[in-house]
Amino acid sequence: MTDLIRIQKSLITEKGLLHLNVDASKIMALLNTKHSKDVMIPECKNGETWGARDLLKIDAWVLKRSYSPLTTIGYEIKCSRQDFEQDQKWTSYLDLCHEFYFVCPAGLIRATDLPNRVGLIWASKDKLHTKKKAQRVEPDIEKLSRLLIYVVMSRSKIVDNMYELDRPEPKGQLQLLRETTEKANERKELASFVKGHVRQIYERARDMDFNLKNREDAIKRFEKQLAELGIVWDSKANTWQDNMRIENEIRLLKNQISFRTLEGMKRLAHTLTDVVEEIEQYRNDKG
Repeated sequence: MTDLIRIQKSLITEKGLLHLNVDASKIMALLNTKHSKDVMIPECKNGETWGARDLLKIDAWVLKRSYSPLTTIGYEIKCSRQDFEQDQKWTSYLDLCHEFYFVCPAGLIRATDLPNRVGLIWASKDKLHTKKKAQRVEPDIEKLSRLLIYVVMSRSKIVDNMYELDRPEPKGQLQLLRETTEKANERKELASFVKGHVRQIYERARDMDFNLKNREDAIKRFEKQLAELGIVWDSKANTWQDNMRIENEIRLLKNQISFRTLEGMKRLAHTLTDVVEEIEQYRNDKG
């Protein structure tokens, strides 16, 4: 695992080839969260949409909710290295904001791929990581004014009370249905996870019970074998004094049977075998 992590870090640092499963919609959602208290315009155009030859559309444009200093930020989202390398329009976005960033899955674009004033943000599964801070540059006032006019005319909502902006808009039927479906899927996934976890616990308990039963049977057989040798042992007592007594009795029993006795028993066994064979031969001849 350590080698894999080292290789992944190397890919990010040297080649920028490690792409996470992060798409443009996920990156936009992360930017929305980052600028939840600012004015954020996704797919922001730089002026009137009809008859404009130099019409541009930046992936996201942000007006920070602060006057000190007034700050606007442009974001260009890239999820493909080829798209990044073939894009020739992004340099025109620099005149529309004080700061400009590329946002991409981790490793797709490297800091060394960008000019000094352009910043870089990597997106992971649930976070944004600033890899290079953008330099603040004063935008083109005329171009910025055209963009602001577009925002006011086409993308703004005028309310009587500015504090109403912080109130969440009522959810539509489609959104409510989507949220209900997502919650149902989450409950289903959780139920499946719990079921699998319970099954694993049950299987482990069953295996432990089987092993324990085998051990108990082995202990009972050993207890019976000791009894046949005249050694009384209560396995349920399981005290160190009783265990020491059993060890001593087994040691004494072992010492009582000498090597000569064992040899004599072997000879006796051979003799008995010969006797049995003679008896059987006698019976066969008589019959």
